[in-house]
Amino acid sequence: MAVSVISIVLVSVTWINLRDTAVERVLDRVLMASGQFSLQAREILDRPGLLDPGGLQRELEAFAAARSPHHDSSFNQMGRFVYARIYDTGARRIARVSDSSYEHIAVVNQRMGDAALRIPQPGQKQHRVFRLDGMPLISVVAPLTSSKDEVVAYLEGVFAVSEAAMAAARMDTLKTVACVIAIVLATTLVLYPVIINLLGRLARTSRSLLDSHMETLNVLGSAIAKRDSDTDAHNYRVTIIAVKLGEAFGLTAREMRALIKGAFLHDVGKIGISDSILHKPGPLDSDEYSVMKTHVNKGLEIISRSRWLKDAMDVVGGHHEKVDGSGYPNGRSGTDTPVSARIFAIADVFDALTSKRPYKEPLSYEETLAILEKGRGTHFDAELLDLFEKMAPNFYKRLANREDLQLKERLGDIAHKYFMDDMETILSRKATGVDRRRRWSKGRKRQNHPGTSSPPGE
Repeated sequence: MAVSVISIVLVSVTWINLRDTAVERVLDRVLMASGQFSLQAREILDRPGLLDPGGLQRELEAFAAARSPHHDSSFNQMGRFVYARIYDTGARRIARVSDSSYEHIAVVNQRMGDAALRIPQPGQKQHRVFRLDGMPLISVVAPLTSSKDEVVAYLEGVFAVSEAAMAAARMDTLKTVACVIAIVLATTLVLYPVIINLLGRLARTSRSLLDSHMETLNVLGSAIAKRDSDTDAHNYRVTIIAVKLGEAFGLTAREMRALIKGAFLHDVGKIGISDSILHKPGPLDSDEYSVMKTHVNKGLEIISRSRWLKDAMDVVGGHHEKVDGSGYPNGRSGTDTPVSARIFAIADVFDALTSKRPYKEPLSYEETLAILEKGRGTHFDAELLDLFEKMAPNFYKRLANREDLQLKERLGDIAHKYFMDDMETILSRKATGVDRRRRWSKGRKRQNHPGTSSPPGE
């Protein structure tokens, strides 16, 4: 595709240059002819006021006859003048000749008779190109000078390019175009393997860097989850739910990547919360709850040190905000809270309610939906909650309180989809399903469980 575009551009530029060169060649020939006519008619041109228009007519007829196809073979090869006229500096016509043997002379006479003289600026060539029966004609205006090198009149001639000149120009164009295409193809054949190799190396380096980022994300998120609740399954479940809801809402690929990072690291700030509060089996008192709420700002401080994780700040910083403004840490309301954080808030509460915790047993689907409905318009975005409730039965059936390996494998598929597919395409790598998930499940044997043969969240 790129080679075709380059070839088309270069061929177009070449064609325009060749066309302009052909026109310039004719213009130069006409200007040379006007200079010769000035010398031939110098005696008349030196007379004040051009008092002998009849003499100029005779000189113009003699000049045209001398350069007819029968007398000037060089003009016959390139073409010939089929019309010429002389004007004085006041744009008054003094003399005119036309070639009656030219098949389109009647059209030329009419066209030139209707056209006003266009006097060129000093040092410029005044010309226009038009076509008759597919053949180009070039109208050129050139100055006529006296022996004192003063412009005293203007010669306007119409030059008909010959068939032979057109054929030669087409052949030159084809040869040049063929050379241009050959050069482009040869250059492509030489550079293509080099470019592909460099792209491959760049993609492998980028993928290696991304693997490191994803591994760090996995390790950090798992460490946080295990410190909080003995298992990292909550991170997997809540990220899968948030991703599915985000896809249904129509988040872009970039927004989805930010949502995945934020969902997996939403509680990263709990690293800075003491075990006595974090692992307390019962409800927190007001002082303890105030300390617990600081995990949001601690989390923002932690991820702000990584450029790659900065787009996770919307979820990390906003997942405890509520649409009525009663949440923390900033009391944002409505759409002031980023949509990714509003999506995650629903997923997080759903998973918390349907999961076993040290201080509670998992709630039923009906109990969970009743609590979510109670928070409609206060805690949760009503539009997102409507969308979530259509998907909730499937989430509950496939994800509620699960802790098996398929969660990790499913999240590996999600990570591959949003972070690695482009680089895999560049490398044309046909990865197997296990290869795609190896960053998330390396070293662990896949287990099959009754009733969970399908990937979760489908």
